[in-house]
Amino acid sequence: MSDAPTQDLRAAARDLHDAGLCVLPIKADGSKAADVRSWTPYKVNRSTPDEHDRWFDGSRPRGIAVVYGAVSGNVEMLEFEGHAIADGVLDEVTDIMEASGLGEEWQNVLTGWATESPSGGRHYRVRVDGASVPGNTKLASRLAREDEYTDAERQRLAEKPNAKIVRVQIETRGEGGYGLVEPSDGTVHPSGKPYLRLAGGPATIPTLDAEVMEAIRRVCRMVDTLPKPETPKTAPRDNRPLPGGGLRPGEDYEARTDWADILRDTFRPLLTRGQTTYWGWADGVGGVKATTGRNPERDRLYVFATGSEFQPEVPYTKFGAYALLNHNNDHRAAAKELARQGYGSRHLAAVSSRSAAPAPGSPAPASPPEEKEHEGQDPQADIDDRSKGFDYAGTFELPASVRTPYDYRVTGRGVEVLSTSGENWIRVTFAPLVITATFEDPEGDQYVELSWIDRSLGRPRRISRIVSRETAKRGRKLIETLGGAGLPAVEGDARAVEKWLAEFESANFGRIPSEQLARWLGWQDDGTFVSSPEDGIKVDVPFEEQRGPARAHARKGSLDGWQNTVAQLADFPVPRVAVAAALAAPLLKPLGLNSFTLDISSRSTKGKTTALQCALSVWANPSEHASAMSNWRTTLYAIEKRLNLVRGIVTVFDETMAVTDDTLIDEVLYQLPMNHGKARSGGAFGNMLPWETILLSSGERPALSFTTSQGAAARILGTTIAPFGDGGGAAAAAARDGVLANHGHAGPEFIQYVLSGLAQPNGRDALKQRHRQLVEEFRGDGDMTNRRAPMVAVLALAEALACGRGLLPYEPLGYEVWRGLFTAHNPTDNRPEMALDVLREYVAGHAHELFSVSRATLGERPPFSGWLGVLAANGRVSLLPERVRKILADAGYSLDAVVGSWIDAGHLETLKSQRPAHLVPRRFDGARAKCLAFTPSGISFGDHEDAAS
Repeated sequence: MSDAPTQDLRAAARDLHDAGLCVLPIKADGSKAADVRSWTPYKVNRSTPDEHDRWFDGSRPRGIAVVYGAVSGNVEMLEFEGHAIADGVLDEVTDIMEASGLGEEWQNVLTGWATESPSGGRHYRVRVDGASVPGNTKLASRLAREDEYTDAERQRLAEKPNAKIVRVQIETRGEGGYGLVEPSDGTVHPSGKPYLRLAGGPATIPTLDAEVMEAIRRVCRMVDTLPKPETPKTAPRDNRPLPGGGLRPGEDYEARTDWADILRDTFRPLLTRGQTTYWGWADGVGGVKATTGRNPERDRLYVFATGSEFQPEVPYTKFGAYALLNHNNDHRAAAKELARQGYGSRHLAAVSSRSAAPAPGSPAPASPPEEKEHEGQDPQADIDDRSKGFDYAGTFELPASVRTPYDYRVTGRGVEVLSTSGENWIRVTFAPLVITATFEDPEGDQYVELSWIDRSLGRPRRISRIVSRETAKRGRKLIETLGGAGLPAVEGDARAVEKWLAEFESANFGRIPSEQLARWLGWQDDGTFVSSPEDGIKVDVPFEEQRGPARAHARKGSLDGWQNTVAQLADFPVPRVAVAAALAAPLLKPLGLNSFTLDISSRSTKGKTTALQCALSVWANPSEHASAMSNWRTTLYAIEKRLNLVRGIVTVFDETMAVTDDTLIDEVLYQLPMNHGKARSGGAFGNMLPWETILLSSGERPALSFTTSQGAAARILGTTIAPFGDGGGAAAAAARDGVLANHGHAGPEFIQYVLSGLAQPNGRDALKQRHRQLVEEFRGDGDMTNRRAPMVAVLALAEALACGRGLLPYEPLGYEVWRGLFTAHNPTDNRPEMALDVLREYVAGHAHELFSVSRATLGERPPFSGWLGVLAANGRVSLLPERVRKILADAGYSLDAVVGSWIDAGHLETLKSQRPAHLVPRRFDGARAKCLAFTPSGISFGDHEDAAS
């Protein structure tokens, strides 16, 4: 969360007004009503600062609101209700935005100006360009759950049982609407809780094209789950059951066919969340256009776009879609063709052991080849002759001794259970589903691997997923967890599914393979170390985004090939230090050290990424196209999940300049040494994800230039030396090619050496003693040097151990090299002073851009680039903040990261009456503007003759 907004409503009103917004006072009685006689005039005329002074003079409690629409510069508010956040709707919308090609614009919305409402909702603002803002609009709703009903709603249902109780989940505030904003607090809201700022502010509202904003609204409408009216032509009504339990062709087609087979030439699946699949055009153009599976009990296709045969916003059954696409919506012709293909007239198993065959002359039931042995067969015969049953060995690679439990049968159509009467079979799943392995992790928690046959791509394939045993025993939770992966079961059969899995495991006790399980890479809780999924231990990570990076920790080529490659690094200290960091990561745990960052930055293109690739090759595939090589252009939670993958293996993030928000790097550098992520609650987010790693970062800007924390320098080792110098281009290219062809060998070899040493008597103590000796070697006179010494020492220790083992084909770096790189004075330590030096040099070279009295007297025109600031008669310099921001950014510094230090050092004047206090009003050239007013210790100007009064 960003800094808490000020509680001064007058100051808040000033900030809102400065951002071009219309402000309203709100009654403090919980009604959220405007505290004016009529707020209608403010729909067209913006409130004034004088009105703000009267409204927010502190005479009585009030809240504050913004009027949206044209009066506030075409700003629209997008609101996610608190129950929508709890339901994970925001996460779902974010996934759809990414799949629709709107990911960047959506991130701008989420980080522009975000507010948390007292009910836990989210408010986001957008300035719409190119069209008027529509009025308040409800975009997505759902039916209320019974446990959410209010007393009034229960009474309404008692009076009108068919009434629908609706919960709006996403809506907008647009033309003619208003919404409360922070710092409204206390009795302004019925809950008594405050509105809180989560990101940005009024000055950082993003501007989006009207077409983009309409696309965002369209995506939000996709998560609406209110029942839609159905028509016979698109969703034929349910018919009466046929005598004898037979199925009509359309009913059979509905049960046996996947949407992917029906929609193949029109749509392609883009993503699946829960049981809902989102579809885009088959040619790959555009984003999400349709959904299926939103209501498992009535699976329908909803199309949101025009341009296909389907009517938008109209529900289609599978049979209805097939009839439209293949028979011009002629249901009679569609049913006739399906019957010709073998659908329909398919009876359940015979009702008793005495009815073993169909009557003479009657048509044979149509069924898939693998199921012929079951048709027209006595259920009891199925049970007694399981030796002719399902091929578990060939399908799921289970032992040949695995058998089907009594009262069940498994066919290509799925799992079926014998009814209590013993007269027919009842479907449990829509495809074969079994337990193929059981696991126990080092903490003693148990898991099972579920496998099933999926035909969504038109051909049978095996899908396997690992879930906790607790989840496997709770059918509803299991279906919710694996529905997105295609689990062939619906919520209505949840109890039957959990019972089937329990019966299957019980009947095959001792036959189902049992294995060890790792939930992350690196150190496990029992003291073992998993370097790669190829180590022989099953690795099943908790987040889908971790699967790719986990798989990238694989071996290629040979250790000899890798050693021949890194031998070329002997004369280049920086890439060697990066490799040492990769080897040092598993030493953090036995030495009791926290995670830290090694940052390689320079403004040249001389091998920064290659140096990181050399380091990553110790453990994983270092290709920029492989998932182990990460980029700073991502989100904080994605970074935390990437860090959470490892406990003692290096993590790599390249290109600091790619970051979309400077505060993200600041947050990571602050959080990394804590060895866990931020506490989160609600939605699908985890809570304080743990890790243990050395983070390798590179970019044109030092990582420290993104942080406002003065203690960050003690948690980071940084160098601005070009990794391969001025003449190392050929060596860098050879190193890159070599590690792409040979990787993943050195880390596992090194950890075996470390484990053997730790297993010796007093092995851990000996390792710690050697590290302490190096720490003393690298200590110095300064506090910063002493705080960095343990980090430098672990890198030097790792390289010395690897060289002594013969793993690294060169001699260890000398102590003086390590000192020169990290423990001596580092110019990145005092970033605020360096940034101020940049500004001093610029002002000295551009004095003609400072407004002064003499320039005004002479009638000089403003310079082409505009005034830089003003030079007062007393020689003090005041500069326009946006000019300062650009000057520093061009030099690789962030104004926000250094301005606090300038204030603390007395380099800037402050006025308590101003918000913020360090932006002081100055008048020059007939205008009044807020400036950064420097004291003589900040920027001095020797010749005062040109100064302004």
